[in-house]
Amino acid sequence: MLAGLLGWQAQAADVVGAEVSPRRAFWSSLLIPGWGQRAAGADQSALRFFAVDLGLWAGYLGMQRLSDIRREHYLTYAADHAGARPTGKDRRYFDDLGFYDSRLEHNQFARREEGAEADLYPAGSAFDWQWDDQSSRRRYRSLRNDSERAHRQALFATGLVVINHLAAAIHAARTARRLQSADAPVGEQIDEHHLALELASPPDGIGIRLRRQF
Repeated sequence: MLAGLLGWQAQAADVVGAEVSPRRAFWSSLLIPGWGQRAAGADQSALRFFAVDLGLWAGYLGMQRLSDIRREHYLTYAADHAGARPTGKDRRYFDDLGFYDSRLEHNQFARREEGAEADLYPAGSAFDWQWDDQSSRRRYRSLRNDSERAHRQALFATGLVVINHLAAAIHAARTARRLQSADAPVGEQIDEHHLALELASPPDGIGIRLRRQF
């Protein structure tokens, strides 16, 4: 990561002081947020967009890791308290574990609701489960919901990464266009009146916010 950052700074430094076209600035910051701003001499904006990008990727990795840890937790919990065998099972199986006390109970409800078309779990230890207590089943469901929530937050972070790249690209192009229209040396006519993206920390996860700087 450090080597990549140093390489990015070195490449950007090569074009600072030269005229940067809006198109070049756009594609540079679309690839690496802040690169186009840095090339156009808007160092503060460059650092802001790049920092947001790093923060979002860190948030994605952290949330995905948390989801994996919680998944291992609820799988182990189901094996210990319900005798479940999670290996090779699909999402439907893990959902049903949280709503039925046993395989038998699930099959009984399925026959009642769907009749002959009911999708039943076969007899045998591979798909069998029996919770030792209803509170254990509710605890399992809570653990699984926590894992799913962390996974959704990780996916949400990737969406914010895309938004940050697009916002950085548009901002870089506008910055380069202002420099061209002002016909001034790079770095002297940077207008810092713009919308900036920043990392936010809502209670239930990660996010970004827009802030107008004057």
